[in-house]
Amino acid sequence: MEHPFNDIPIESANGDIRVVSNLLQITDALTDGRWPSDGPMFLAALAALVEARMGRGSSRDVQRAFISAAMEADVLPASFMKS
Repeated sequence: MEHPFNDIPIESANGDIRVVSNLLQITDALTDGRWPSDGPMFLAALAALVEARMGRGSSRDVQRAFISAAMEADVLPASFMKS
């Protein structure tokens, strides 16, 4: 489950930036109890992780779902949104 992809920075409530670049880091970011949203994109990202783990989804699917969840939670830095 280590499939690497492009770095995705996420910003914590205190302003710290954390960069995730593989499925394990995305899993940790979404499930460590500090994710600021439990909306539909968050749930879709969790579902994408499960699908990838079961071999029915790709790491790219997870990456897209995670970015959507991060947008929903407003944790993507402005610099990432410009690129």
